[in-house]
Amino acid sequence: MKRTYTLVGALLAIVAFGGAVYLYQMDNQLRGGALDDAMEAMLKRTDVDAAIVARAILENHRDTRQIAALWSSLYWGFAWGAAVLSALAGLVLKVESFIPEEKLKRDIAALLTVSAALLVTVSTSGDFQRKWQANRTAAAELERTGYAFLERNGEDPRAFLREVGNSLQKRHLAILGTTESRPPGAPASSTK
Repeated sequence: MKRTYTLVGALLAIVAFGGAVYLYQMDNQLRGGALDDAMEAMLKRTDVDAAIVARAILENHRDTRQIAALWSSLYWGFAWGAAVLSALAGLVLKVESFIPEEKLKRDIAALLTVSAALLVTVSTSGDFQRKWQANRTAAAELERTGYAFLERNGEDPRAFLREVGNSLQKRHLAILGTTESRPPGAPASSTK
């Protein structure tokens, strides 16, 4: 009986890990490198300000894309994992030839059901979806800023830093789940 539990646990771990790796790789492969290539050319310019701003846009864009891929993989991995575990729990209970011993069958189904519930609880309480969407939105805004920067050929480069900062601030506020915002340099409000 212990051997069966170990086998089921090992199979679940392999499926969960494989699914997470697959989702992470799939999400990363959907990204194009056109902006990266164009911004790399801007980094080689002699205009130091343009190169600094190009680096800020490029690095923040890459970071938010990578973080979005991570949260997306976690969110969808947990969601699909919970669905698979729930379905397996029902399958274990209904298929007579899979496990003939009733007690073992109910124990395995209970473990699968509890595991599915834990995946949903962790994903929901961790706000994986909100974190994924906040980073995805920030990456899109930074990409738009990058293309606007390229369109103006790096003219008045420091003006683009405000847009980068705004995108990152909106991302942080979205992750926190708040819309509280204050002007740059304003002191944080004190709470009693």
